[in-house]
Amino acid sequence: MRKWLIGFFVFVIIIVAAGVGALYYVRPSQNLDLTYEKVPLKDRAISMAKRVSTELVLTDEDIVNLAKKSLADNPQVEPDVLVTGAGFRLEGDVLHADLNVIWKDRISAGLKVDYRLRWEEPNVIATAESARLKGVNLPLSMFSDRVITIGDDLPKFLHIKALKWGDGQVNVQFKKPSLSDLKSLISD
Repeated sequence: MRKWLIGFFVFVIIIVAAGVGALYYVRPSQNLDLTYEKVPLKDRAISMAKRVSTELVLTDEDIVNLAKKSLADNPQVEPDVLVTGAGFRLEGDVLHADLNVIWKDRISAGLKVDYRLRWEEPNVIATAESARLKGVNLPLSMFSDRVITIGDDLPKFLHIKALKWGDGQVNVQFKKPSLSDLKSLISD
C-alpha cells in the first residue's frame, strides 16, 4: 500500500511539473501591446483630391497602425480569446502577425498568424492562411476573418475602387466622384 501511495504522489508531481512546463512553454516570448498611431486618412484623402489625383499611398506603418486599431477596438477576437498585444509586418498582400493572447481568461500564449489581405468595400479583410503556437500548426478553423476598416475614415464623396499591394505599401485607387458626390460636397 505504501509503494502505491508513493507512486501516486510521484505521478501527481510529474503531471503538475509537466503542466507548469507547458504553460511556461506557450507563454508569449515578446512584450507586445495594442498601442497605435492614428492614420490621418481623411486629411490625406482631401490633400489627394486637391491635387486632382485618384491614388493614395498607405505605407507599411499605416497598415500596421490600422490593423492594431482594429484589434484595440475589438480585442475579443474569438469567444475565449483576448488579444493583449500585437506586432505586424506587411509583405505584399500578406500580413504577418505576432499576437499575445489570453485563452479562457487564464492561459497566456504567443501566436504567429499569417493573414492574406483582400479588399471588400469598404474594408480590408484579413483571412488566416497559417497559424502557429511555438512552431505547432493550429487549425485555421480556429481563426475567423478580421476586418480592418479604411472606408469609414474617408470623406463621404470618396469611394475606393481597388487596392494594389506592393512591397511595404498599398496603393489605394479611388473611383472618380460622380456629379451627385460633388453636389453633396458643395452643399455640406
